[in-house]
Amino acid sequence: MEQLSFTLAYALPALAAAISIGAIGTSAMKALGRNPEKVNDIRALMITAIVFCDSLAIIGMIVAIIGKVL
Repeated sequence: MEQLSFTLAYALPALAAAISIGAIGTSAMKALGRNPEKVNDIRALMITAIVFCDSLAIIGMIVAIIGKVL
């Protein structure tokens, strides 16, 4: 049971990050389709949002590893 909880605690942040990054990419492509001259602004905002999602996933994985060790 402990291995299952560790696996879920490790995989769920990665799954949530993947879904949110997909939503960010979809929204950015829609925004670029409507306003193509703002490509640099949209790209910068998209990369910033993706970095925040990845950092939350990394924090979740670190918490899972710390919970496994302690």
